[in-house]
Amino acid sequence: MSGSNKHTFFKIYLPEQSARRIRIPPAYRKHMKGKDSGDVHLKGPSGYCWPARLTKESGNLYLARGWPAFVRDHGIQRGHFLLFRFDGETTLKVKVFSGTACEDKAAFGAKPSRGNGNDPRKPREELVAKVREEDGSGHRAEKVVLQEPGPSTSTFPSFTKKLKAYSVVGRERGKTLVIDSTFAKIHFVKPRMPIVLRWEDKEWPVIVTKSSERYYLRGGWPKFVKESKVQEGDTCKFELVDRFVLRVHVLKCVEEE
Repeated sequence: MSGSNKHTFFKIYLPEQSARRIRIPPAYRKHMKGKDSGDVHLKGPSGYCWPARLTKESGNLYLARGWPAFVRDHGIQRGHFLLFRFDGETTLKVKVFSGTACEDKAAFGAKPSRGNGNDPRKPREELVAKVREEDGSGHRAEKVVLQEPGPSTSTFPSFTKKLKAYSVVGRERGKTLVIDSTFAKIHFVKPRMPIVLRWEDKEWPVIVTKSSERYYLRGGWPKFVKESKVQEGDTCKFELVDRFVLRVHVLKCVEEE
């Protein structure tokens, strides 16, 4: 599995060169771990992610589709200094510096614009989505959740799970998490399978086990709960980004009236 990439590169924004796309420096491509095409995410200072695409042309590698929206939503202007770091998987983290040589304060409040090319900042209640979860009986139900910063699109196989009290609370409780059985049957074929949970820049080793047709996360799950501060009512989206790595996105619950 890949680790965090500490290498960075910078670009000075010039609209005549970088309004539509921006070139990845050739010397940095060795740190992209073979990622030279396909979908990626640009993670801004606010923690939100913008979908983008890597494309190749005449031997050069560019951030193309999605880049103009990132520029627009951050109010990036001529002379702004941009610092990029690839996380080793699918995300480029970007810091935005203004002409003052300090990080641009406005960038910390940037959010992806919504709609067909429009750029209104949508109110909080519009950043909701319905996710489907499987309860202990195998039935499916829809819940409304508020999405925390994270990728809006993904090609990785995934499942979501609403956290119950018995998965997060107490000494005896909170030691395991029941996970989607259909997903587990496809991707976790061994009786006891060690994998890693990845959230932000941290990792927790856990074990997937099977008992009476149910699949569980055990081992490091309590430590993940404690250090990530997930709570009862939160929903976790688990993405299989590598054979043994589940990337976790935490979604906060919104009460339905």
